[in-house]
Amino acid sequence: MRSTQFKNGKISGFTLVELLVVIAIIGVMVGLLLPAVQAAREAARRMQCSNNLKQIGLGLHNHHDTFRHLPSNIRPNAVSTVRIRWATFLLPYIEQNTLFEQVDQNRNWSDATTDPATPARTPNRTLFGTRIPAYECPSAPNGTIVDGAPAPETWAPIVANGDYAGFYGVSPELQTLGLVDPASVGVANGALSKTARLNFRDFTDGLSNALHLTESAGRPHVYRRGRLVITAAPASNNRVNGGGWCRPASELNVLRGASADGVSFPGPAAINVTNGEPLVTYPHPFYNVDGTSQIYAFHPGGTNALFGDGSVRFLSASIPIRQLAQVVSRNGGERNELE
Repeated sequence: MRSTQFKNGKISGFTLVELLVVIAIIGVMVGLLLPAVQAAREAARRMQCSNNLKQIGLGLHNHHDTFRHLPSNIRPNAVSTVRIRWATFLLPYIEQNTLFEQVDQNRNWSDATTDPATPARTPNRTLFGTRIPAYECPSAPNGTIVDGAPAPETWAPIVANGDYAGFYGVSPELQTLGLVDPASVGVANGALSKTARLNFRDFTDGLSNALHLTESAGRPHVYRRGRLVITAAPASNNRVNGGGWCRPASELNVLRGASADGVSFPGPAAINVTNGEPLVTYPHPFYNVDGTSQIYAFHPGGTNALFGDGSVRFLSASIPIRQLAQVVSRNGGERNELE
C-alpha cells in the first residue's frame, strides 16, 4: 500500500511499512517521556507537601512564641467533654483566623447545633467542612474523601480531611517484641499531647531530634502498599478511625507498626505499609476512642516529616522502626541513629 501525491508530474509517497515505523518510534518516545513527566509532577507535589509542613512548623513556633506552649489536643474547659485538635488552634497562624474565630469551642467538632443565644452562628460541623490547603498533601486523593463521627449509626462523611498527624508516644508492645529500645517506650512521650500543654523545654532530646508531624493520607479509606483495600461507607466501622483535620482522633496515637503486608498489628513495618487499622468495633479494643492511623504517604519510597525545630525531612520507608521510635520519643535520651 502506498500513499501518493503528484509533485512536479511525478508520484511521491510513503509505504505502509514506513508509516508503521514512524508510529512505533513516536510510541516509544511517548513511552519514555510519560514516566519522566509523572516523576516531575510527583517531585513538584512532594515539594508542595514539604512546604505545607514548613508552613505548619512556622505556625507551631509562632504559637509557642505567643502562648509559651505548643497547641495540643486538649479540652479548653476542664469540665467540658469537648476536645479540640492542635490544627484548630493553629488556624490563626496559617492565615485562617476568620475561620478560627467562628469555631464554638464549647461544642464538639461534629456538632450541627448552635448556642440558642447565637442562632445565626455557623455550626462547627459546617465550619469544619472547610478544606485547608496547608493541611492537604497534593499527592493524596484529596477532595474526594471526607471524615465523620465514629459511631456506626451516625457515621457519615461530614468534615474535610487533613493528611498530617503526630504521635502521643511509642507502644510498649514494640519493646516486648524486641523492636525498639526501652528508653523510647512511653504512651505520652511524643511531640503531641491530649493532657498537657507541652513547651520546648519538654523536648529534652532536642527539637531537631523529635518528630513533630508526618503524613497519614487517604483516610478514612484503608490503603495498603499503594492499593485501596477498604472504602469507608456510612453505618459501617470498616474504615480507619481518623482523617478529619479537626479531629483529635486523626492523630497517629502511639507508634505501633504493622506486618509487612499491613494486615496485622503491631509489627516492624512503620512507613507506607498501611494508613491505618480498620476500626471494626467502637471503642476499639486497643485504641479505645482514639484514632487507628499509621504513617502513610502517596510519595514513592517514603514520607515527609516535620521535626520540632521546624525542619522538614524525607523519611525512607526502609527506616527500621527502632530508629523511628528514637525520634518519636521526645525525651528518651536515646542515641539518634536516624541521620
